[in-house]
Amino acid sequence: MTQDDPATFEQALASLDQVVARLEGGEVGLEEAVTLFEEGQRHLRACRERLAVAQRRIEELTAQGQPAVPQEPGPF
Repeated sequence: MTQDDPATFEQALASLDQVVARLEGGEVGLEEAVTLFEEGQRHLRACRERLAVAQRRIEELTAQGQPAVPQEPGPF
């Protein structure tokens, strides 16, 4: 992650969505499209890194015997 990366997964995903919308809009020139693509790649990498951290944390918790999701009481 770099200083330019959004602080949270949600921010990175929102930024990625904005980049995709601009690219799909077809209103940008070639040079701007390439720059946007590079920016989108940074946001995608930030999302993947944050997801990997969350997955490792969940794996650690479940390995310690803590359920990843609170268990509902049974029907009986």
